[in-house]
Amino acid sequence: MIKNSNFKDSEHIVLTIDFKIENLKLVDKPKISRVSLDNIKTLFTKKIGGTSNSYYLYPNFEYQGEKDLYKKFKAISHTLQNSAMIYANDGNKCIAALVFEYIKNYEKDELELKNFKQDDYFLVLLINGKSFFELMPEVLDNYINMPVLMHKKDEKIYFKPRKAIDIISAKDEFCGYNPDIKFFTYDNYDKDLKVQIVNKLPMSLESAKTIKKGWMFAINNLKFYYKGLEYIIIPSMVNFDAEIFKGLISFLKNAKNMQEESEREESFMRRLRKQIENYKYINSFTLDILFAEVDQTNLSVKIFSTLEDVLPSRIAKVVNLMQKQHITDSSKPIQDNEDVKFTYLKDYFGVLEKYAVATRVKGLDNKIMQEKIFLAKILLGYAKIKYIELLKRFEHFREFDAQNKKKIKDGVKNWISFPENIVENENKILWFLQEINAIRMQNETFF
Repeated sequence: MIKNSNFKDSEHIVLTIDFKIENLKLVDKPKISRVSLDNIKTLFTKKIGGTSNSYYLYPNFEYQGEKDLYKKFKAISHTLQNSAMIYANDGNKCIAALVFEYIKNYEKDELELKNFKQDDYFLVLLINGKSFFELMPEVLDNYINMPVLMHKKDEKIYFKPRKAIDIISAKDEFCGYNPDIKFFTYDNYDKDLKVQIVNKLPMSLESAKTIKKGWMFAINNLKFYYKGLEYIIIPSMVNFDAEIFKGLISFLKNAKNMQEESEREESFMRRLRKQIENYKYINSFTLDILFAEVDQTNLSVKIFSTLEDVLPSRIAKVVNLMQKQHITDSSKPIQDNEDVKFTYLKDYFGVLEKYAVATRVKGLDNKIMQEKIFLAKILLGYAKIKYIELLKRFEHFREFDAQNKKKIKDGVKNWISFPENIVENENKILWFLQEINAIRMQNETFF
């Protein structure tokens, strides 16, 4: 899950910087060479750690369009400080410390890194001709066994490890470990609030490790993509059965890999149903759906909205009703059967997206995402639309085209000239939303 295999198709220049170390002393200056990557035993990883404290597990790096190798080389000290100098055995920690001190104090550009022009590079550090991965395999093993650390001392606050009731196990355990999962949390607003995360969410080593590995698994294997919208499916069971739960996890992971079929699917709801419908025990679960944006470089996550406890039966009901009435949330025309006229939810709930496509206006991505999420909330039972608001959307589609221009021909409004299709589609949408209880009438409250 930490291995980086997303290299772009380009001709990278492969550089190694080889440190000669004898008797725990650095001998001469390092040697920089241009080589073939095939001749080096390497492991390239994704970024690890918090968004402000990220590092790589080994000093093996890929750079695209890089124009300042000097600056990148200086930054390698941070990776060594957080990886090899923590996870290597004692002897190798001493070796890594020598390289760390050299890079940390690197000022005079004796390797002439500033002379390299902008290009795509692989940069690998060597010690006596061997990569850190080859020389220190224990770094990977130790990280896997211990992927979390204690909360670190802060400039203003000291997080003191202590016995406490673990927030997950509810047992009295030694707490103070940081799962370091990277999504936007309230400690990002004010640094002083971070102490509350530690005090109010005390975690033991085992709980922090479980959360860390579970979250990494989710964003790597349970994340799906639909027309500019990323979402993560996290299942829950009331009557937990480990084997059945593992079965669904594997099922969802395999569903993620069905690329050819999913690329053809134009409906979010139909795709969602296909991802779960053939699992035997699916009705034993509820689903949490997180609409998010995952940074593939450092695996940090922006969460835009969450829908908790979505019932698979609700998904099936909505899809069946949409098929029955030939209503779709697809963003493209459906041409499977020319005798069937489809009604498009996007005409009423995708106005911004249609406008952006028609006018090529930029900068509406976040608003379009919220538009899609709002429709998903309505379909999945987590929001209702006011009846008067629905009528306004009907009116807007009657009056304006995708570019927000009046639909008028020869001085006559289009919908007046051809009202049949307009009224038929509105009645279908109205009936459908009433069937799924998605319309809020006057004075009705919805929580």
